Amino acid sequence: MTFNGPGKKKRRSPRAPAVIKVDYRTVDRFFMDFAENLSEGGMFIACPNPLEPGTWINLEFMLPESVIPVKVRAEVVWATYHPRTAGQKRGMGVRFEGLSDADKHKINEIVKKLRACPG
Repeated sequence: MTFNGPGKKKRRSPRAPAVIKVDYRTVDRFFMDFAENLSEGGMFIACPNPLEPGTWINLEFMLPESVIPVKVRAEVVWATYHPRTAGQKRGMGVRFEGLSDADKHKINEIVKKLRACPG
């Protein structure tokens, strides 16, 4: 999957807008922010101080209609530190690594439902 920032490359997996609380940690820090979109390949996490691309994090988040959190390792693949347009936010795009087939299926079902909702 290729992520080079918003709109620069076509994604393999469709994303859907979603507001999901995400807990994540690096080797020495813990964070809590909100993802603003989601796909089986990754998510965009809006945050005031995005981590550097190449940083590995451990994520934990709850999907709508689920009782078991998704726990997955992810890599920060791009970050926006200084938004250039009014609609752009500070944050980072992360790519999931080793997401289980069951979690991929759950995410795909949620994405289908969210994309089917009139905006």
